[in-house]
Amino acid sequence: MINCLIIDDEPLALDLLEDYISQIPLLKLAGRFDRPLQSLSYFDQGSIDLIFLDVNMPAISGIDFYRSLTKKPEVIFTTAYSEYALKGFELNAIDYLVKPIALDRFMNAVNKARDYIEYKNSKGNLHNNEFFFINASHKILKVFYNDILYMEGLKDYTKIYLESNQKPLLILHNLKYFEELLPAQQFVRIHRSYIIAVSKLNAITRKAVTIGDITMPLSDNYRSGLFSLLNLNL
Repeated sequence: MINCLIIDDEPLALDLLEDYISQIPLLKLAGRFDRPLQSLSYFDQGSIDLIFLDVNMPAISGIDFYRSLTKKPEVIFTTAYSEYALKGFELNAIDYLVKPIALDRFMNAVNKARDYIEYKNSKGNLHNNEFFFINASHKILKVFYNDILYMEGLKDYTKIYLESNQKPLLILHNLKYFEELLPAQQFVRIHRSYIIAVSKLNAITRKAVTIGDITMPLSDNYRSGLFSLLNLNL
């Protein structure tokens, strides 16, 4: 069951979303509000999994309100203006629904939310699985561990290079996020900008590693971790 809230200053939009939610057994409506600040106590309790949040509201925009939350549930933004979609996805929104919202489009967004929330809830046992879900390219993607070649950190973003796709995935998470997420026996950080899949290694020197035709630097700070994992002498 996904506990959700609707926040929208338009009564018709509130009614429509409440009707849609009532048709989906997966969702449980905890409350509906026409002013964002009325809902703050729900977030303090940490009992909300998902918000359907309007972007354009008089006192504070949905985007600014969501940024202000300390405990952030997942969010699906709703609005009549599609130009706000990019800002929504920069906040790792599950989806962005443009009004008028059709039921099938709503259900598609809810299914994405379900997949991502299930992934988060199983995170403690994630290393027993073969994959993880991640928000990329405005959708939730399933990424298999054995498909990953390496990851490259770019400040707040990470590129994930896969065997199955020539074009890397661009993810709005830093490399530290993936260092903590990935199974430690399968992936290792070799540089402040790189994490590699150990099984994909082709060659190692004291200064570099090679995967396929790509050579990456092996920094002094991370060399001992790699060599220890591989039972190699420094």
